[in-house]
Amino acid sequence: MSVERELHALRTATTVTPGDHVARVKLVGVGAADLLERVSPRALFVRTGKMSHTLLLDEAARPLADVYLCCDEDDFFILAEGLTAADVVAYLRPHATDLEVTFEDLTESHAVLSLGGPYAWELLGELTTPDVIGLPYLGFFHAEAFTCFRGGKTGEYGYDLLVERDRLAGVRAQLADIGTRFDLVESTLATQDVAQLEAFFWNARRQSPVGLTPIELQLQWRVTYGRAFPGAAALAERRQTAHRRAVLLASATALEPGAPLRFGDRTIGTVLDAAFSPTRGDWVGMGIVERAVAHSGLELASGAAAVHTLSAPSINNRSLHVDPQRHCFATRATDVFPPLVRR
Repeated sequence: MSVERELHALRTATTVTPGDHVARVKLVGVGAADLLERVSPRALFVRTGKMSHTLLLDEAARPLADVYLCCDEDDFFILAEGLTAADVVAYLRPHATDLEVTFEDLTESHAVLSLGGPYAWELLGELTTPDVIGLPYLGFFHAEAFTCFRGGKTGEYGYDLLVERDRLAGVRAQLADIGTRFDLVESTLATQDVAQLEAFFWNARRQSPVGLTPIELQLQWRVTYGRAFPGAAALAERRQTAHRRAVLLASATALEPGAPLRFGDRTIGTVLDAAFSPTRGDWVGMGIVERAVAHSGLELASGAAAVHTLSAPSINNRSLHVDPQRHCFATRATDVFPPLVRR
């Protein structure tokens, strides 16, 4: 199936994507919260049924993983991208030597299915109960066949279903049946990567080169300064000297990761990541440039390509305009929404 068709479904209807790339770990025991307080750059203010979106950093403050920390009474689920489940456990274990906590690698026992799109909430409501429309962002709940986490990294409604392996076929069959009423399309990870770029959402699997920290990557909202965590000292030091920032790029011509970016006659940065966006009909990317020119509306160049910087996101996410109290998939043709593309 083409990336174009999958992206169109994500932006206008519903998609389901296998989450094999998502590391899933469960921490069990009264020491779970204390352990995560020691390693999370963001203060762990979560209660049962809520999720904290943060990072795992190395001692040089380089982001290793994009993580959701999900409080389930005394226990925690960890959903991570950028590390395997075994790597997450190896990262955590040295910080837990004096704590009552056990680690459960859920890779073999559970699968992840990710639902996305402006009507994903409605599909999920058919799969479970219409009450899911009240599930807040960064909330989760246990259903009979799976645990549902509301997050999303594409700008659309997003739900990750953590499913026991022996229930997976049944859940997939239900989705296939219900999905016919919502134009459900099976999506690939490659399509999700393009969608994240369109939304200017950091991708741990593609955008973590050595030398970049949450400061350059515009991820400081996931950090609480003044507390101890791996990489805290390096990050505090970097704040005094950091002179680069991430920007959203667009170009009618192909952009090459690693290629220099010029502003006038000066090289002011490089292309970090790029892909063709069928939604927009041009190339979108993330660049790392000097802080003084890290603004939208600038005309840059990369090789022979004319590049301009955009305010994020690069598209008008339909989910920002779909209201579960007013809209539904069946009557979408009569609703008026802004154009998908922002210029």
